[in-house]
Amino acid sequence: MTQLTRSRSIKLAAAVGAFALAWFAGTGLPEGQQPVGAVFALTVVLWVTEALPLTITALLSTALLVLIAGIDEKQAFAGYGDPIVPLFIGSFLLAKAMEVTGLSERIAWWILNQRWASGSPSRLLLALGIIGCLISLVVSNTATTAMMLPIGLGLLKAMGVEQRSTGFAIAVMLMLTWGSSVAVGFPVGTPPNLIGIAMIERSTGTRIGFVEWMQFSMPLTAVMTLASWAVLRGMYRRGDPPNLLSPDHARVRLSELGKMSPAERNTLLAFVAAIVLWMTPDLAVFALGKGAVLAAWLQGHLTAAVTALLVGAMLFLLPTRGAESGTTLTWKQGASIDWGTIMLFGGGIVLGQAMFSSGLAETLGKAAAQATGVDTMWGITALGIFAAVILSEMASNTASASTLLPVVIGIAQGAGVDPIPPALGVALGASFGFMLPVSTAPNAIVYSSGLVPMREMMRSGIVLDLLGAAATFACLRLILPLIGLA
Repeated sequence: MTQLTRSRSIKLAAAVGAFALAWFAGTGLPEGQQPVGAVFALTVVLWVTEALPLTITALLSTALLVLIAGIDEKQAFAGYGDPIVPLFIGSFLLAKAMEVTGLSERIAWWILNQRWASGSPSRLLLALGIIGCLISLVVSNTATTAMMLPIGLGLLKAMGVEQRSTGFAIAVMLMLTWGSSVAVGFPVGTPPNLIGIAMIERSTGTRIGFVEWMQFSMPLTAVMTLASWAVLRGMYRRGDPPNLLSPDHARVRLSELGKMSPAERNTLLAFVAAIVLWMTPDLAVFALGKGAVLAAWLQGHLTAAVTALLVGAMLFLLPTRGAESGTTLTWKQGASIDWGTIMLFGGGIVLGQAMFSSGLAETLGKAAAQATGVDTMWGITALGIFAAVILSEMASNTASASTLLPVVIGIAQGAGVDPIPPALGVALGASFGFMLPVSTAPNAIVYSSGLVPMREMMRSGIVLDLLGAAATFACLRLILPLIGLA
């Protein structure tokens, strides 16, 4: 038996053990909660250990809920048809178009060509963070970091930073991953955002719109971008590059890219259309009033999912001269989007719904509230944020959100308080895993460069973890009461 096989066997045994332990521990629970709890325990261990691919674990949990917990088949598989699923598909298609047409790279070099982005190490570092953040609002943080890595390495080489693991090199590499990971400003920016929105609507009936989300998430994104820059500049000021980068370097790269291609222009048009249409229903309510016929129609029909599908279809309709298919995006390119994350999301929704409908979420919530002594809305919010940040260091942000959201909502409902702030705290906190290469794919990408020692990633990452938890709580505490979400 190889080391890899032995390790996988141990992880699978741990998952089966968790299933058995939860089954016997749940003997006294109300009818229907015991099998759901056992499946939940099995799923959490498989997600944390990654003994199976995350997507396969999600699909397995759905099958087990039908087979063992007696969940109705139609009810179970309805989670994969949640309105958030087409929103994922459409936004992933837009992100893929930005990637394959080169529009995202052009945007990055255009920003670096600005005078404010050059002239000092501090400004360059901040510019890299802003670029990663802006692109990752729409494009996945993994794709953003993968695109930015060669840009960052090229900048270091141009500035004469060739020694491995110098302070400035570490700062640049970490800013590439942190800048993309803190971009929680748009609902489509990271899967936990959409999972949180979906579970809040399913458990409370409250739908959080695009503009409503941005009111508290964009300030948090801005604060975390500046915090990332401040931490890295403060910890790695030594080892600044011998040669400051001039705007000429970016200008040369832009000239090499040439004029915008028709495919890039089409993608930019689709991107602008998506932003405008996503914001239109909320802006109509603001301008016309909630009772206006047009505002009500837009909110009911021009949903985020419908907009995402319309924009996704645009990419296959807008013509492009010289392309193989004659359109901006080919089906081969479109079919390569991250379907695994979409299925993982569906499985998480199914598991969460099973915990709500069986009453297990409320049971666990009451037990956790009694054990911790936390029973206030903001106390539960702080607890949820802290738990999400910790778990996201060990598991994917999607799995972390799917695991914790039902529990935290159950705690809030068991305590008789509004579950929306705690749920939002978990959704946002799950995206803030900065300490380890295994925490997020962007962390792993920059770690693979060989320029960031594990010790330095952990040392700086724990600082940003703490700042992220504090900033998330502060933004929610200050802003949610002002916009009627607390």
